[in-house]
Amino acid sequence: MTGWSAATRDLTAIGINAQPTILGDGRSAVQRGKSIRIESILVNVLVSLFYGFFLYSSVKFWLNTGSPVGMGLIVFNTLSVACLLTRRNASIVTASVPNWILASLTQVAPFLLRPVGSSIGTLVLISSAGQIAALAFMIASLTVLNRSIGIVAANRGIKTRGPYAWIRHPLYAGEILFDLSFLISNWSYLNGLLIFVFTFSQIVRSLQEERLLVRDERYLLYRAAVPYRLVPGVF
Repeated sequence: MTGWSAATRDLTAIGINAQPTILGDGRSAVQRGKSIRIESILVNVLVSLFYGFFLYSSVKFWLNTGSPVGMGLIVFNTLSVACLLTRRNASIVTASVPNWILASLTQVAPFLLRPVGSSIGTLVLISSAGQIAALAFMIASLTVLNRSIGIVAANRGIKTRGPYAWIRHPLYAGEILFDLSFLISNWSYLNGLLIFVFTFSQIVRSLQEERLLVRDERYLLYRAAVPYRLVPGVF
């Protein structure tokens, strides 16, 4: 982690101009600022309502099964809703139509998964352990990401602590691990296809997100210090 410590020192030496560009007179700039804030609040509420449905499904699953996986999902989705409701404004948001489509796919695909329930105890044990480990990693990543959470590619600040010191997209990695672990004891052709689409979409999203973030000099330093996106030593 020596390289990361050095990069952290470099980050503090960078002066980034965070002042907004004023267009027209001061009054129009203020009005535009208020409009942007209102739009941002509305979007945050709408996205939070969407994740609220995830939360409702998690509570229902836990009440029916008593599974620790269900409790982990409740914690994760509660944090997601809280972070989305309070998330900060982005300095830049992608206008890429493919990114919006892929981001939507990753939100919809989990709803289409169907539990099958393997009768092989070993597979169930491995699947449950993988899902619990993935949830712990997802919660740790979300705790660091906090109010910088987003659905489409955007810059809401560069995170470098916790799991972000190991890989650049730990939340995506945790979600992929969770779904693959689910598939171990819930194999079907439909589930396999959905998780393939989900995994592919997450990989492409990580690449699209980086194409936007490299405009920030701080991210270039971070990328140099943390070379892997999703799997340490592999990718």
